[in-house]
Amino acid sequence: MNLIEPHRFIPCEPGSTTSVTLPGLHNTHVDVLRIDAGLVLAHSHFSPAIRHDDEICRPEDQLILAFNLSGRMLLVDPRGAAHEITGGQGWIIRSGGKRQKRIVEKSEGCANLVIALTVSRLAPELAAVLDIALPQSRPFQRLHLPVPGKTTLEIPLDGRTDPAAMLRKEGQCLALIGHALEELSSVSGRDNAAGDPAVLVQRPSASLSGRMADTITMAEIEREAGLSHVTLNQTFRAATGMTVFGVLRALRMEAAERMIRHTHPNFTEIAGERGFSDASHLSNAFRKRYGTTTSATTSFWRIS
Repeated sequence: MNLIEPHRFIPCEPGSTTSVTLPGLHNTHVDVLRIDAGLVLAHSHFSPAIRHDDEICRPEDQLILAFNLSGRMLLVDPRGAAHEITGGQGWIIRSGGKRQKRIVEKSEGCANLVIALTVSRLAPELAAVLDIALPQSRPFQRLHLPVPGKTTLEIPLDGRTDPAAMLRKEGQCLALIGHALEELSSVSGRDNAAGDPAVLVQRPSASLSGRMADTITMAEIEREAGLSHVTLNQTFRAATGMTVFGVLRALRMEAAERMIRHTHPNFTEIAGERGFSDASHLSNAFRKRYGTTTSATTSFWRIS
């Protein structure tokens, strides 16, 4: 059994990246990006060619947000409780500085997106939420937080490390951590806004925003949100006056409008990038919303 201490592999300088080969095969590795002194993003890949049986030890003052991307992993906490991370799940883990066993069975493999945050960065009231909802005696908790869609995932892993890109990536990681802490606040009963429909639709809406070009089914949204389609639509109507797919259509239309307004548009490309079947579909949706065609509106914006 190998002892792995991930913090020893993290680059020293913000904006620095490294790829660490794990014990075993060359295609079993972790790509690591240090965003700032207390925030790290990692993309782990475990080969299905061998069985991985390791012990992981992280710093005591570290909070882990892990999203399963493929395969299956078993984590065993210091009390001996086993937690199966699979099926696109999101988990929040408090390290406590104690060893945790990690098992990935042969022929299964696994890939995860991991965000590590130094707990001392959190405001005292958020640290108090962790003490209640994620105590050292129960350091693992599954989240209903939606796993980032393919488009959302590719953005923080795009390899860019220029200052603007790093600022963007910091915001994306902190947003995911913020959503996770909101969920913990709701569980611990400390968040008085937890029952507010506007709060409840934020995470599903963020997921929809990152997947506008994808074909999305209600079953996927139900699974990610952990709520039935009836509850989701009731909640969305209370907060926005629209159903879930009504909100998705509005997001796509607003994004298409921004592209038409601020670029020299190719309507076919815009339609594809914003989830419309073709340029004609985009034009019809545009006419229903604005009472005019995409071409006429574009001409108006260009001369005004």
